[in-house]
Amino acid sequence: MKKASLILIAVLFQSLAFGQAKWQQTSASVTFVIKNRGSNVNGHFENLNTTLVFSPDNLAASSLKGSIEVSSISTGINKRDKDLQGETYFDAGKHKLIEVSSTKLVKKGAQYSGTFNVTIKGVTKQVEIPFQFVQNGNSAEFKGGFTINRRDYGVGDKSGLAFFMSDDARVNINVKASKSK
Repeated sequence: MKKASLILIAVLFQSLAFGQAKWQQTSASVTFVIKNRGSNVNGHFENLNTTLVFSPDNLAASSLKGSIEVSSISTGINKRDKDLQGETYFDAGKHKLIEVSSTKLVKKGAQYSGTFNVTIKGVTKQVEIPFQFVQNGNSAEFKGGFTINRRDYGVGDKSGLAFFMSDDARVNINVKASKSK
């Protein structure tokens, strides 16, 4: 009887896991804005890779993960992009990826919120990221934004131009996806 119960539990657990909707990214953008010398500097990252397992009806078994290549940073000024990839800022030679991985997802009113481990330059901090999930048939869009303190991750210092840069950067993520088969 004990063996039969264990088999039944295993089958139920697998059916819950397989019942989760897996989403395949079709397009994505990661943008940011930070004040530098009193002006907003806008930029974006290319090459976002995601693993999206998400069902509004089963948030406990859902997970959202993403990584971006630090070397794909673009602010529209090549020299600034190279500086940002350097040791003082993101150190792309040593830390190739910025990674985000959910640890908990919840529904808050009309939108969702997640606790995410955000890893930049080898430093991991937990960040709460509110987001919207809009599904239309087999297509969906994940859209969220949050503010992050660059100093928490050792990005930049207080010398030279970095002294004039705001500590806080606003990050926006938008991922369009289709249901995987």
